[in-house]
Amino acid sequence: MSRIRPAVSVLLCVLCLSTAARAQRLVWETVVDPSGGIDLIRAITLTRRAAVVIGNASNTAEGIDDFVVQSLGRAHGETRWTDSVPEAPSILTGVQIASAQGRLFAAGYSSGSPTGTDIVVRGYDAATGRLLWNNVWNTGRDDTPQAIVANAAVVVVVGYGADVTPSHALNFIVRAYDASSGTVLWEDHIDRPDLESEAWTVTITKNRIYVAGNTVLAERRDLLVRAYNALSGALIWEMTRASTTPTSVKAVDGRVFVAGLSSTHSYIGAFDAKHGNVLWEDEGTESSGNFRELAVQGQRVVAVGFAQSTVLLRAYDVDSGILQWDARQAAPDHVRGLGMTVALNDRAVYIGGQTAGIGNNPFASNLFVRGFDAETGTFLWEDLSNNTKGNANAVDMVLGKNRLFVAATVLNTTEDFVIRAYDIRLD
Repeated sequence: MSRIRPAVSVLLCVLCLSTAARAQRLVWETVVDPSGGIDLIRAITLTRRAAVVIGNASNTAEGIDDFVVQSLGRAHGETRWTDSVPEAPSILTGVQIASAQGRLFAAGYSSGSPTGTDIVVRGYDAATGRLLWNNVWNTGRDDTPQAIVANAAVVVVVGYGADVTPSHALNFIVRAYDASSGTVLWEDHIDRPDLESEAWTVTITKNRIYVAGNTVLAERRDLLVRAYNALSGALIWEMTRASTTPTSVKAVDGRVFVAGLSSTHSYIGAFDAKHGNVLWEDEGTESSGNFRELAVQGQRVVAVGFAQSTVLLRAYDVDSGILQWDARQAAPDHVRGLGMTVALNDRAVYIGGQTAGIGNNPFASNLFVRGFDAETGTFLWEDLSNNTKGNANAVDMVLGKNRLFVAATVLNTTEDFVIRAYDIRLD
């Protein structure tokens, strides 16, 4: 049985320090130390009354290897409920969370039988944390989830696995569950023992599922996007693009948007949701560019990422792909900027990530949260957390009506979950 240390919640009624004229009010910050060891927050989602996070909790000395789901009140950051699930020891990789219609869904991994890992998918009552259903998915030796999405009817988990023998390649896998019962509705995987493939990211509409991943042959990674009927799993279309790796996919108003990298440049593309035809694409010119996440609102799609020491942030018209603005931010000498997550509304674009010392720079890292005007890309404000002991990184964010919720990992004496809520009504 694992243990969860008490969360420390601090209500702040003062303005955060900002490098711009507009300062944002940090309403609360909660620090969670689940294991007393290496605790890595991975994702955040919102339910009606809570901000819910998921992450890894590992402390070998204490015998703790769990993935942890924790629900925090949206108003004050107090702990509402927590669930800890044993995961495969000595493996720290992504776990995911999604919510829909009063339910919460988590994807993690456990020790496989007899070796390797299996995917664990759980459904909860979002208000109470009561476990509604649990499913263990064993397709091969090394099954690992990479993304989860849900609507009122269906939960979909994607990842890689199905390597049934040591010589079998990892394969792209998809499984859909009934949201209320956890019954498996359908599943799909690329069954090629000689072709490695992975499903990295997924998005859902009312009737369709869109999954973006890679096929890998002779060290070349090609984009693979597949569209499925949400209830039956029937394959509607698929498309490929050479030398392209996806990191984020969204489907909005008849378009599917994919962001990531192509060869050594950032990449974003829009595709017709009905047939998969290319509508427009943009490849960055910067070296070593990589978009990490995208978000869509109205007529604007925004992508965030990095290239060498520069944080990339670009906004495009959803119909034409015309660049609306480019708000890239170069870091100081010997500092690398990493844009990791993005959210937007009609007024503002928000990004989070990390600045880290490189070369002879002894400074470790800061997490940052920044706001920009959605129409012009003008920089509005920044919250920068200094940390000289080790890593600090904002990894995910989500918007409520008047608040921005940010999930981060920070090294204090140990690595801890940090969750913050900002009042964004001034933007």
